[in-house]
Parts: sequence; structure tokens; C-alpha cells
Amino acid sequence: MIKIKDLYVYPVKSCKGVRVEEIELSPTGFLGDRNWMVIDEHGVFVSQREQPKLALVEPKPLKDKILLNAPGMPELVIPHAIQGGDRTEAELFGEKVSSLSAGSEASSWFSKYLGGNYRLVACDPQFLRKGGVQYPSRDEAPTSFVDNYGILVISEASRNDLNKRLVSEVPMNRFRPNIVVEGVDPYGEDYFASASTSDVTLRFIDICYRCNLTTIDQEKAEFGQEPLLTLGRYRNSKVGVRFGNYAAVAGGIGKTLRAGSPLEIALNF
Repeated sequence: MIKIKDLYVYPVKSCKGVRVEEIELSPTGFLGDRNWMVIDEHGVFVSQREQPKLALVEPKPLKDKILLNAPGMPELVIPHAIQGGDRTEAELFGEKVSSLSAGSEASSWFSKYLGGNYRLVACDPQFLRKGGVQYPSRDEAPTSFVDNYGILVISEASRNDLNKRLVSEVPMNRFRPNIVVEGVDPYGEDYFASASTSDVTLRFIDICYRCNLTTIDQEKAEFGQEPLLTLGRYRNSKVGVRFGNYAAVAGGIGKTLRAGSPLEIALNF
């Protein structure tokens, strides 16, 4: 039986993920996922690729706020909903997206932690961003501050197969999935066309092509070579190194996904 093993949400882009037992679905994917993002003084988004220390920023979502903690820093409290925040343009992979400023306290916090001039911004609910900016053909699925599409699905079997090929195993957090599934063969998620529970239906859009963020040790915030080096030997394509599959919400906005739920899968062949 195919089922959901784990669910993860990432409130702040490129910061630590939060494992949850259930999550509400929104038009952009998981409610609150990548709703926040750090930008530099030019308005360009910042990820672990430029600032590996973001891996050590730990969000704790509460009912009406998020607590952020990082080594050597006081706790930062930000509200879920920005009231009257100044609109500002942020640049995400060369595209301009409207966003809301989280205010001077949050900006000062990230500037001190990262050592520069940085700001924290939130998604502008009045701005619709289309995903797949790095893909040749773009789907119409609305997205938050994710790299490409809203929900990343990876099977536990795929990670296990990869780890058999590595000298040192890597945890799932290297790949930052939203949904980890079990009960499929290694890389079986490549062929998912849709996945459904009683309340929710996801449609799959495209394979996820991996970057060097996968080589950052999420506990040490340090770059390495693996697992991208090994993945490139057997999962490479003309587009890039494949690992995981992107999905969007096809039905069930406002409904809840739960860890342990069985999934009905349709395949694309």
C-alpha cells in the first residue's frame, strides 16, 4: 500500500523545515509553505546556496505567529499575517514578484545573523505568481516563494537506494520534500500522474532537477560534494540531475493531508 510517511512545511524559504502530522492545503500548496523569504539589498532572494547559515534558522509555527531561532541570536517573533506592510519588489530567478515587508526588526535580525544588509519579506496575497520559472514550459499552478512548484514528493525508497551507493548516508532533509511516500519502488514517484486521498487530489507537473543545495549538511551549514556527485552518475539527464517530482493541488483546497494516509496513485504511462 502506498501512503504518506512524512509531511514537511518550510515557513521561511531555505530555513529549516518543520515536520508536521497534518497540513492544510492552499492554492499554492501547503498552507504557509515558503510564505517568507530573505532578500538582499538589491531585492534578490537569498537561499542556502549563497548563505548556508540559513539552514540553522529554525522556525516554530504557532497559531498566529512564527518563532525563529538561530545560533547566537535572540528569538524573533513574526506574525502570520502582515498588517499594512510596505509592498516591495523581490527578484526570484530573474522575475519580479510583489512582496510585503516584515518590518525593521526582522530585517535587522537577519542582517546581523547573516552579516550584511538583508530584509525579510512575505508573499503578497494580491499577487499571483506562476511556477516553473526554471523550466522551459511553465504550468499555470500558482506558487509561493518556492523555486518552481508548490509540493515536492520523494519516496523513502529513492533515498534508501541512493544511500546504498554513498559512503556516508544522507538524511531526507538534504532534499527538502513536502511529502515523503512509502510503498513504491525506488524512483517510482517519477511516474506519478496524480495522488489522491478521500479529500485531496494532487496532480504532478514535472521532475525536480537538483542543485548544489543538496550537498549542504543541514546540521553544520557546510557544503560538500555528495549526494549530487553520486546522483549525477545514474540520475542525470539533458536537463539535470533528477530526484523527486513536483505536484500542485488539483482538488481539496482548505482540506487536510495527514501523515499515514493511504494514497491512490495514477501513473503517467
